[in-house]
Amino acid sequence: MMRLISAALLLLLLGCADVPDFGNEPYIELRDIRNNEIAQSDQADTIVFTLYFEDGDGDLRPANGEPNVFFTDLRDSTVAFSFASPKIPREGSGNGVRGTLELRAGFLRGDICCLYETGQPPCSQAIPMRSDTIYYDVHVFDAAGNKSNIVKAGPVVLLCD
Repeated sequence: MMRLISAALLLLLLGCADVPDFGNEPYIELRDIRNNEIAQSDQADTIVFTLYFEDGDGDLRPANGEPNVFFTDLRDSTVAFSFASPKIPREGSGNGVRGTLELRAGFLRGDICCLYETGQPPCSQAIPMRSDTIYYDVHVFDAAGNKSNIVKAGPVVLLCD
C-alpha cells in the first residue's frame, strides 16, 4: 500500500508543470539575424529576425491582432516595420508564455534606402558612399499595453548601388 501511495505521489509531482516566474511586462532578446546584407536596388529581399520572449501574464498578442512588435530605424528614429505576434498558447497554471518569434521583414525596391550625409536623395545611386549600416531598436507591447525592454538589432548592411 505504501508503494502505491509513493508511486501515486511521484506521478503527481512529475505531472505538475513548472509555473513560469516571469514579470507582466514582456521581456525580449535578439537571438539571430539572417540575411543581414541587402541591396537597396534589389527587386525583393528578406531579413529574418529571431526574438526570444517571455511574458508573465501570457497576453503577448493583442486581442485585435494589431501589430505589437516594432522596429525603429536608429538612423532617423522612424518605425521601419512592425509585426503582429502570433497567438501563443498559455503554459501551466500561471499562464506565462515563452518562446521564439521568427519575424520575416520583406522588402521591395525602394522600401529601404541608404541615407546620405551629403543630402543626396535616398535610394539614388551611391556617390561616393558604398553602403549604409542600419541598427534597429526593437520592442513589444502585450494586450494589456505593457511595453517590453528595448533590444538593439543589427547591423544590417545596406548596399547603396
